Amino acid sequence: MSQLPTEAQRRRRTPVFSTSPDGAVNITTNCPDQLRELFGTQTREAAFSLMHSAISALGKSGENDRDLLAAMAVEIEPRDGIEAMLVVQMTATHTAMTEMTRRMVDTSGGYQVRESLERSITRLSRTYLAQIKALKKHRAKVQQTVRVERVTVKSGGQAVVGNVQHGGRSQHEG
Repeated sequence: MSQLPTEAQRRRRTPVFSTSPDGAVNITTNCPDQLRELFGTQTREAAFSLMHSAISALGKSGENDRDLLAAMAVEIEPRDGIEAMLVVQMTATHTAMTEMTRRMVDTSGGYQVRESLERSITRLSRTYLAQIKALKKHRAKVQQTVRVERVTVKSGGQAVVGNVQHGGRSQHEG
């Protein structure tokens, strides 16, 4: 008797992509919530839209990179919609950067073509690094915790733990 996979195991599975003769991309999933779990979104609609935009960003020549997109979602494990969007953007940026690199290596176009491709690669590389930084910054905010080890209050003193806000001056103050 086989055991049912846990949610974490199901989440790690990637959808299967195929292309129909008319060029439509078909996505086969194991369960209705597989894309939602893959992208860490609250709704199926958000997950479906992210997958659609990712496939569109990869373009017609990106058929071989679809599996990379799903695999990166498994690797990075986005926890919310913002992280999922960054995974999609990072994968598209990486794919574009490697495509430009391939074109540069294979070019017979001369100096100007090669220089233009190098500039594009540099811009894409900077964009990719900015996306990584944004992901780290977003995750740091989500995971930020404050731990108080010791609080000492002397006789007659008061200790406040939590958010303290100053309300400003009231209208009755002089």
